[in-house]
Amino acid sequence: MYRDILVHIDTSPACKERLSVALKVAKAQNAHLTGLFLLPYPEIPRFMEVQITEEVMAQQREAMAETAQSARTDFETTCKEAGIAFSWNQTSCAVSEIAETAAMYARHHDLTVMGQYNPDSVDPCSASEMPDKVILTSGAPVLVVPYVGKFDTIGDRVMVAWKPYREAVRAVNDSMSFLENAKSALVLCADPNKGARDTLPVPGVDIAERLGRHGVKVHKETMNASGISVGDLLLSRAADESIDLIVCGAYGRPRLRELMMGGVTYHLLRHMTVPVLMSH
Repeated sequence: MYRDILVHIDTSPACKERLSVALKVAKAQNAHLTGLFLLPYPEIPRFMEVQITEEVMAQQREAMAETAQSARTDFETTCKEAGIAFSWNQTSCAVSEIAETAAMYARHHDLTVMGQYNPDSVDPCSASEMPDKVILTSGAPVLVVPYVGKFDTIGDRVMVAWKPYREAVRAVNDSMSFLENAKSALVLCADPNKGARDTLPVPGVDIAERLGRHGVKVHKETMNASGISVGDLLLSRAADESIDLIVCGAYGRPRLRELMMGGVTYHLLRHMTVPVLMSH
């Protein structure tokens, strides 16, 4: 069970639906919900510091504080109305350290709810490394909510994007709280035997049977992506089956400050139509 959930709060229009999803999960799991608000500050080169007056800096800090207080008031009011136990965390960080700071907080929670990266957002926390870097470096599951759409249910009909790899196994284990309470679950293995690791048999082991022993109402499909990418195949089947949550291992690695995401992972993060739970 998820008992301690973190949700990233920002000033984007999509945050309202992100919080709504987090509240649904918290209520279903009887969990405590913590709102995380980051206040990024610009890293000003030394040669420019003398050109910026203290008055300008003070005005900027005051504006950020007012924004944070408004977000906190909205968060607390919404949680109280929903009857959810809550707390609030806010912290300042450099613009270049937004993702690292969010990942640090994610490591101390059972589940973190974040928004999909929106390239058109003007919110200062809408960095290209969010939520990608948090997924790859936090060591904890991240539930990513699309920046477009309304999600009335979460976890009623779950799809597991399955490969017998470490990342997928981790994602299944991290999502068991959803799977055990789902009305139905589809395990979809796309392009089987395409990779060398897929061809290694494990006698007597089947992911659908394993989930069935947990009481999951599961059925399994094996499909080849012919004329379509695996990412598009997953999203297409999700639409066909009215899936409201996709569970997927996040493939990739952080290299210095550059993120290297696997093709399917990157595709889902950029084109998701329903919330996606990812683990690495």
